[in-house]
Formats: sequence, structure tokens, C-alpha cells
Amino acid sequence: MAKTQMLSFPIRLPDCLQAGALRLLDASQPAINQIVEELWPKLDEFAGERTGIAWKQVEHHLVARSGHGSRQERCEMEQAGRILRAQATRKQVFQTILPLLTDDLIKPAEGKRKTHKDYRLIKEKVSALREALDDPDSYLAMTNVIEQACNHFLETEAWPETYEELQPIPVLSVGQLTFAGDDGMEKGQTYRAKLTFSHGCDLVSRAEHTTARLFLHLRAPSESGTWTWGQVCGMIELPEPVVGKLAQGASPQAPTLREIRGDDGKRLAMLDLILEVPAEYVSDLEQETRVLGWDWGVRSLITVSIVEKPNDGAEYRQISRPVFLDTGGLDGRQARLRREIDRRKRMQRTLCEVSQGSGHRAS
Repeated sequence: MAKTQMLSFPIRLPDCLQAGALRLLDASQPAINQIVEELWPKLDEFAGERTGIAWKQVEHHLVARSGHGSRQERCEMEQAGRILRAQATRKQVFQTILPLLTDDLIKPAEGKRKTHKDYRLIKEKVSALREALDDPDSYLAMTNVIEQACNHFLETEAWPETYEELQPIPVLSVGQLTFAGDDGMEKGQTYRAKLTFSHGCDLVSRAEHTTARLFLHLRAPSESGTWTWGQVCGMIELPEPVVGKLAQGASPQAPTLREIRGDDGKRLAMLDLILEVPAEYVSDLEQETRVLGWDWGVRSLITVSIVEKPNDGAEYRQISRPVFLDTGGLDGRQARLRREIDRRKRMQRTLCEVSQGSGHRAS
């Protein structure tokens, strides 16, 4: 059986669907977050077998539902289940790297430089652990979790002993809803969609071309709060890469509706159109003459360059200038922001204690 992979294409919803889609996300987000919060103590239950659909696993443990309708609830449970499964995987990674959490991962302050993570030592420890476990695919996951643990130490001056101590409950901060819990494009009870194709000929180049449109209908709360299909069905012109994949026989999967917010706070509803396409196989490394090499944590987050193997069989040599991916001190800004939040919380608690003490003395 040929292997396949999923490709996601983000598409802006037409204006006629924006308001309804945002209301749908506004209703779904607290329902999904409530499920995640309720089942967070049972996170280990989501670390086992995952051959089944996520919403069925959630339904087995769930007590209360949102009351938004059967298929809408399934979609909410599916979204929450995917979050819990991902976090259960990270918890397993945390248990693996827990023995690595020692004080030598933190470099003390020197001059004007504050206490910070030792990225080189982190890389060495993770690489050694990956080789010992014979798991080449776990490097990025282990590095990410161990850096999160280091950030926790920099904030609290203590290493986390449990994953729950390290990771706050991962509730959604913006709306996101998968339709994978519904019955498909034609029989769906939360969304319905139809693909249409048309063929034409360019008058200048005489080249034939194919276009495709997606007609989308959403079941969402009205302005009064009543769940309804509404009166508007949006038409979306699909971009050329999507049309090309569909023409090659790609199979559309359940899409995901999500919200993005601009710097000005403006909200926009997007649809991630997901296509199942044949997996593209790559040749053996011995047959390649050029490869992309990268290194973690040198000068910035990642350093990449292209190396080439000459035809005479000599060793690979670098043929491009190094490119540095610099996050602009994102980790530092996040750490400072979290420290400021903690400082303000401590001030608030102190003010409350002083206020309560003054009230007792006055009485």
C-alpha cells in the first residue's frame, strides 16, 4: 500500500462567512478549553494506543458536554483530544529528559550578561541521550522540552519534578476547530462543502488550465445565539497549488477552522484545507551531491548552509554562505514577560494581605 502524507493549505474565508465563522469559533473555544481543563488530570490516559479517533477517547472520560449539538460536540472533543494527545507525548519526553536536569545546564551571570541556558551543554546531553535510546527522531522534541525546563528554572530557581509543574494547562488562546468529528463534506452537520472544476484555455499562450472552487456552508450561532445554517454559502477560488494537487488525485480531508489576529487586534477566520497526497520518496544519501547542513544554537537559533560533494569523490565542501535564523531574543523577552507577570502577582497578593490586615485592625 502506497504511503501518503497530509498537506495543509491556509485559505482566507470570504467576507460573507467571516462573521458566522468567528461566532462559531467564539462558541467552540470555551467548550474545547473546558474539556482540556476537565481531563488534564487524566493526561496519562492519552499516552497509550492512538489508532482510534481522538473524540471517541475523550468521550469515554467526559462527563459534561457543551450542548451545541452532537456533531459539533464531536468536533470540539476531537480538537481537545488532539491537544491532550500531543501533551501526553511531551510528558513522555519530559520523563526521558528528567535525569538531565542539573544545575550545570545554567550558566551564572557574567558581567552584564544575566544567568542563561548553556545551549552547548544542552545539545551535548540531548545528543548523548538520543544515541543511547537509538531514537534519531526525538532530538528536537527533547531539546524543546529541556529548554522549557531551563526556562522554568530561570523563573523559579527550582527544577520541575513533574510535567504538570512545568506545563500550564494548554488552553486555546484563539479559536481553532477541526471538522474531523463530522460526517464529511456532503453529509456534514457542522459544515458542508462542494468542489467544482472548470477547464479553460489562455487566450495568449493557448495553454489549457484548470480552476477549482470550493463552496462552503457553516452551521454557526446567529447573532441571537441560535445555532443555524444561515443563508450564506461562501465561494472560494482555490489557489493553483491546491488545484494541481486535486488534479493529481489528492483526497480532501476534514478541514480546520481557525482564527488569526493582526497586530491591530483585527480578527480573521481562516480555513486550513487539508489534502492527502502520495508521499514523495527521497533517494539515498549516497546518491545525493548536495545536502542542507544545519547546526543548533550557534550565534542564533539555527545555522544552515549548503554543502556539495565533488564528482571526484572528495569530501563534502561548503558552497553557500551560512544563513543564521535569529529569533531576536524571543526566549529572553518571554522570560522577562513571565517574570514581570509573577512580580505583579506577588505585589497584588501583598496588597491584598495588607488590605485584609488593615480591615482586621479597624474592626
